[in-house]
Amino acid sequence: ARSRERDWIPTTKEEIKLLLGVWILQGIVQKPTLNSYFTQQPLLETPIFYQLFTEKRFCLLLKYLHFADNGAAVPEDMLNPRLHKIRPILEHLVEKFQQAYTPQRDICIDESLLLWKGRLGWKLYIPMKRARFGMESFRLCESASGYVWNIFVYTGKTT
Repeated sequence: ARSRERDWIPTTKEEIKLLLGVWILQGIVQKPTLNSYFTQQPLLETPIFYQLFTEKRFCLLLKYLHFADNGAAVPEDMLNPRLHKIRPILEHLVEKFQQAYTPQRDICIDESLLLWKGRLGWKLYIPMKRARFGMESFRLCESASGYVWNIFVYTGKTT
């Protein structure tokens, strides 16, 4: 762990945008593990990933990326304090989703269990789902295209 901290090179706005683009691409090109995106084995490789980032740099960015100050107090009047670390980016994304497109007449509410293997106070266990452990979210989507117009993350009985 200490060697990774010594290897840290400050990031840039452009690199963070690239990281977000790679996350979107990972949603399209799905692989079983994180390191399989960076393999150069001929039968398994997807060159775009290791051309954009080394696996080491990608993992460092994931480890140290924060959307909120860890030292800042959680506002008492916040609607959902459990999401305080990602609330700014989540609200920004929803705002951009809503500005970019207006859904047509047929819309639906889509329930999704996002796979999560880490520690989380409100992690759900649903044995019938493929990803049995995770975070539950609800998305308001256009039926025809699947375009996500709004997102609600369930964080327990308080939401």
